[in-house]
Amino acid sequence: MDGTTREREWLDLVAELLAAPLTELPEERIAEQLHTTFGLLAVAYHHRDPQHGVVQRLWPPDEQFFGHRTEVDHWGVRCTPHMHPILRYYLATRDWRAIQVADVPMRFADASVQARWRELTVPWGAPAQLALPLHVGQHSHRAFVMGRPDPFSPGEVRLAETLLRLVRGLDRHVAATAARVDGPAREVATSLHLTPRELAVLAVLADGLTAAAIGRKLLITERTVHKHLERLYTKLGVGDRLAAVLRAQRLGLIAPR
Repeated sequence: MDGTTREREWLDLVAELLAAPLTELPEERIAEQLHTTFGLLAVAYHHRDPQHGVVQRLWPPDEQFFGHRTEVDHWGVRCTPHMHPILRYYLATRDWRAIQVADVPMRFADASVQARWRELTVPWGAPAQLALPLHVGQHSHRAFVMGRPDPFSPGEVRLAETLLRLVRGLDRHVAATAARVDGPAREVATSLHLTPRELAVLAVLADGLTAAAIGRKLLITERTVHKHLERLYTKLGVGDRLAAVLRAQRLGLIAPR
């Protein structure tokens, strides 16, 4: 598949995503497309902030990294913020471009650092890692990190830089959409600890759609919809979708129909 075809697929994806009510970055869809575009073993989404600490989500969710999944999960949460060569480069230079570990300059990751990195990650099957940073700060960061056995070619790195601009555009769109949620509803949602994605599910739930239809509309899997519904029922203190919709309407989270 050539670069033009890959870019066209991404433009189609972005157009599809923007047609849906985006109040949360569609991490799953982005990760799945990255997986296909670059022939990856796995994709990680790293999110670190002072309130929640470090969160790492991996796709495919069941990838075991040749028996090292527990080590990958631990390292991603505990060690990435201060030991990953790419993040060290970002924090030192504030150069937020797409870059792979092999291309980090020697002064930030010398031969000994690169050797330790390969010793750690070759058993995982993902020594070649390339990051797409959405935000990087001293105490917070958000980025997709792609992993596979073989290094990324110069053409793939250039493509990743192009895709980074698209994903950052989506990220800004999500932030702008979330900012338009009215004050009272935002306060209620915050008090109930509802996430933007849960609010989006709640909004289309009132249309009487099935879980599969909700998934198609919000561009997430049916299984993910069911997980959101379970959490919504718990947070709203209800046992079914009708009760969830009625309670959400009384709370002002969604408009009465």
